[in-house]
Amino acid sequence: MRILLIKMSPIDGLNSSTLRTIALANGLIKLGCDVHYLTVPMSGCHVLNESNNVIGKIKLIRTSHNNIYESLTSNSRRHSLNKVIVTISRFIYHKFFIYDYTYKIVKNININILNEKKYDIIISSSDPKTSHIVAKKLLDQGIECNKWIQYWGDPLANDITNKTIYPKWILKFFESKLLKSADKIVYVSPFTYKQQVRDFSNIANNMMWLPIPYIEKKNYAKTSNIVFTIGYYGAYKSKVRNILPLYQACKKMSNIIHLDIVGDSDIILEETDNIKIYPRGNIDNLEKNTDLLVCMLNSSGTQIPGKIYHYAATNKPILILLDGDNIEEMKKYLDSFNRYIVCLNSEEEIITTINEIIKNPKEYYPCDVLEPSNIANRIINS
Repeated sequence: MRILLIKMSPIDGLNSSTLRTIALANGLIKLGCDVHYLTVPMSGCHVLNESNNVIGKIKLIRTSHNNIYESLTSNSRRHSLNKVIVTISRFIYHKFFIYDYTYKIVKNININILNEKKYDIIISSSDPKTSHIVAKKLLDQGIECNKWIQYWGDPLANDITNKTIYPKWILKFFESKLLKSADKIVYVSPFTYKQQVRDFSNIANNMMWLPIPYIEKKNYAKTSNIVFTIGYYGAYKSKVRNILPLYQACKKMSNIIHLDIVGDSDIILEETDNIKIYPRGNIDNLEKNTDLLVCMLNSSGTQIPGKIYHYAATNKPILILLDGDNIEEMKKYLDSFNRYIVCLNSEEEIITTINEIIKNPKEYYPCDVLEPSNIANRIINS
């Protein structure tokens, strides 16, 4: 089966939606599919994923750059321009445009970028949402396929990270146009799926949800840490996730635990004797040497952080901090995997739960239900 996978953020980049799409690609490869992967070039505004082992197994197709945006946001440019000007430029762009910087690339997409003009299935994967626009443009230009599947992370109108000034009804108008074009729409959260079914009831029959696959199993050797080491690896911007209960809890447990925090944020956390803070980057070595992986749910919205699923590829204990909307439903859903330890995102509960994990260690295994070929098979046969 020949499949065109479209993802308008670089396959070399390190972010949750790209990891999800790479995991899907890996699952399709395991099923024996011929995977063609259309993506944008790597640029200075992305963090490099140093452990991507899928690129050599697919037919990789890259678009052109958006040179104007990248010149404003690249690391080298930040050093030579006043940072205030760069920040203002990015703020204006994200306020007045519905789609991200790849929209300019998408507008110029041409069918001739592809070596093949006929595929069994096209899968467009967001974020960014422009991935779906590319698929629509290529289909309008004559590319053939038996089925077009839209694979959605965050929705458009109800995306809690959306910075645009446009009201929801306008965003829903654009979202509806995209959704109506697809043969199948797959969401990665049961709660997002329920919301989208309510908001777009006329196309609800084309919608479904599936959990995110991990990329590959990781069975780590037991660590030799003198102090119990905890790892939080992910963004913690204040409007999306509240990291302060974890931070404060670990400060109070300085005599028995060490905490590593890695990720982008708009808040500044001070390092302590037992807490280290790192910018977003490769976490392979840290993950290998941690005793407990921590993931926190968003403070609002229906999305579930992809890290929850990627961590399930390991044999490490995983602590999920419950927060935001529908806590009871979220707990019930997470408990169904029989893989996670959950507690409320409160200082007291975190301290109690971590102490319990230390006192009563258990063995854990990768979660087979999230194996990439299982999820890929369900998507292409949806």
